[in-house]
Amino acid sequence: MPEGIAARLPDLSRDGLAISDLREKGMALVYVNRAFQDITGYSSDELIGRNCRFLQGSDRLQPEIQSIREAIARRADVTVTLKNYRKDGSWFWNELSLSPMSISGGEPTHYIGLMRDVTTSRVAAAQIAQSTRADMLTGVLNRYAFVEDVDILLRQGERPMLLIKIDMARFHDINEGYGYDVGDQVLMQIARRLTNTGAALVCRTGSNEFALAQPLGHADEAQTAIEMIRQSLAPRYLVAGATIGIRFAMGYVVGTQTTDAITLVRRAGAALHRSKSSAFLDICAFSAEDDRRARNRLRMTSEMQQALEHDEFDFHYQPQVDLATGTIVGAEALLRWHHGLFGIQSPDKFIGHAEDTGLILDISARGLRTVADFAARVNRDRQVPIAFSFNVSPLEFKLRDMPKFVSDVLTASGADAAWIKLELTESLMVESSAEMLSIMRHLRELGVGLSIDDFGTGYANLRYLEDFPLTEIKIDRGFVKGLAQSRSKRVIIESIIRISRELGFHVVAEGIETEVERTLLRDMDCDFGQGFLFGRPVDAARFASLA
Repeated sequence: MPEGIAARLPDLSRDGLAISDLREKGMALVYVNRAFQDITGYSSDELIGRNCRFLQGSDRLQPEIQSIREAIARRADVTVTLKNYRKDGSWFWNELSLSPMSISGGEPTHYIGLMRDVTTSRVAAAQIAQSTRADMLTGVLNRYAFVEDVDILLRQGERPMLLIKIDMARFHDINEGYGYDVGDQVLMQIARRLTNTGAALVCRTGSNEFALAQPLGHADEAQTAIEMIRQSLAPRYLVAGATIGIRFAMGYVVGTQTTDAITLVRRAGAALHRSKSSAFLDICAFSAEDDRRARNRLRMTSEMQQALEHDEFDFHYQPQVDLATGTIVGAEALLRWHHGLFGIQSPDKFIGHAEDTGLILDISARGLRTVADFAARVNRDRQVPIAFSFNVSPLEFKLRDMPKFVSDVLTASGADAAWIKLELTESLMVESSAEMLSIMRHLRELGVGLSIDDFGTGYANLRYLEDFPLTEIKIDRGFVKGLAQSRSKRVIIESIIRISRELGFHVVAEGIETEVERTLLRDMDCDFGQGFLFGRPVDAARFASLA
């Protein structure tokens, strides 16, 4: 190598430097420094005189190579990143910068190549990119990457696309009963099983929800694919020494390239919602009716949010009387929605949706404040106060500090705790965890009453009466209706009343409509009654005048 060139070479201890002769040997290497040898694993004797393209191994179709050819033809600078191979066969990412130079000062006669091993940074960048697409727990796609990849599959061909959404039932029970670490293990096993089905794309779309996409040869193949997925999920899950059986809801849709990914995901989600609502978690295919229901749910959510803003929720109050004296002793606060278009709506029209969307928390928070304020106003000048029953959603016990919330409401309203009873559903009793018992005991320490609503219709279990610090049982109207004609109903009610008296609970019979029913219940020593015989639910002003 001419001395003049050597004098101009920079001192590069880490980057590989090479000079190639353009004039005679067509990019043959005429000089390499020590770093170049260390990076490639070749000695200078093995490198000098060889065309540097041999470092590309069999990867000669890399698009960056064409960029190098074009730059050399123009005698221009170029920088590319290539996949190269060391002497031992291992690959590395090579950031290669080529610059033309001239020894005589005329046309370029040589190229200086600067090689930098960027494998670590390139791999790290790829890992970062992958992490933005993957679910951190299970390693399958996250929902954003899933939608992108479904769109890619739809554009690639004309085949039908099966998209399935899967929801794991009662996941909350596993987390609460076994611990969140066990719940995570279950989710990872589900992801592995779904991946092993061979589906083109597997995704975790939410806490306990997954999605799969699979191109089909024909739309009729959907049922076969779904059955294979169902069977893969069916075996019990072994985690932390426990064997857990799990049920799944499934909804699916078959689309074509004329449908975008977002639409398919939304439609599969609408079908999944119907599956989750079915008694036996039926596998549901998307239908136009699902779309209509989904739009209705969106509209109802928006309308309920507006109803909260415009204060359209209030309460009607139905009297509860002492069956022995006929005196009004209490009232149940029954939620009503004053809908601008459809008029007054009862809770059965919207409570389920309010719980699904979480709006029940805002509705109930405002509601309890309203009832407590009303109780304080009604009882201000009464010698014998009226107790007001307020229905509480199980969701509130899970997502709200109920003792603190109730205490704050009582303090702000000035209502006595004894004037408020919280009506609980029997479904809440099923979760007889230490935490739930502690919440109820703290509520009783405040002085509020705790009542089981519609006793005997859901998960009735006499153990609840022993375990929970209850103050009242409400006998469902189904046991009261036809009481005079049914000996079995009389036996059941008499037993409930006898047990309640022994345990110190009050008993309220709901749905009393006739004097015969009232007389029978009074003779059984039932404490209180509620029903149309004593009065229908009325607004606050009307009830205040009755009380």
